[in-house]
Amino acid sequence: MNTLAVIGAGNLAASVVPALKKSGMEVTRIYSRTCEHAANLAKQVDAQPVRSIRELGDADFYLLSVTDNCIEETASMLGEVAGRDSVVMHTSGSTDIKALKPYCANYGAFYPFQTFSASRPIRDFSSVPVYIEADSEYTLLKIRELAQRISGRVYVLDSGRRMGLHIAGAFSCNFVNGLLSCAFDICNEFGIDFRDLKLLVEETIEKAFDSGNPTKVQTGPAVRGDMLTVEKHLDFLQANIELGKVYSAMSGYIMNVKKNS
Repeated sequence: MNTLAVIGAGNLAASVVPALKKSGMEVTRIYSRTCEHAANLAKQVDAQPVRSIRELGDADFYLLSVTDNCIEETASMLGEVAGRDSVVMHTSGSTDIKALKPYCANYGAFYPFQTFSASRPIRDFSSVPVYIEADSEYTLLKIRELAQRISGRVYVLDSGRRMGLHIAGAFSCNFVNGLLSCAFDICNEFGIDFRDLKLLVEETIEKAFDSGNPTKVQTGPAVRGDMLTVEKHLDFLQANIELGKVYSAMSGYIMNVKKNS
């Protein structure tokens, strides 16, 4: 099996599809609701952009790189196109593969665990973990072979545990970036160079993973129970209600973890 048709041309597809093309896959056609996105990605991988799912034609693999709320609808239309031997995969961390069952003969999940931005494509997938799941051993073998084309770290993970991984990713990536946005706003307000925080952040992340348990290396006034400093910080943030809420919630969480550890 060497041909791949793609539904969706967003952030994830912009990195994964070129990587699969580079591995030797023939990317045949690409569909996206935004025709310009499909055309741009198709140009990169010598594929044909199409204006409907029905135009995708036959392929060995179909990659559904769409938002979670579009997976079932997309699969239902793809069911009219995909052949009995084709493998259909979604790339969602929080959708059970059973969402594909009514429409596809062979189906599963192909979930690269990384943050993706179209403006910053992943050039080297070799160390990016790819979590896979399938409806059968036959399909799992096919998806594993596909994943191993681009990554040396391919793991089988069922839908329930993949949801847990997805939530952990939200905390460690999306929420961390959100907290950095809070820090950026504070730096910007007081004329501080945001880049001055980089070494602090890098040491924090490295220490958390080297420790084996971030709770063991938590620092700051909340873990020390230094309520005087916490209250000073909250008073200082009174003018920004949203930042105060974030600070209070995080401090409360850290103090509760310390109390219960």
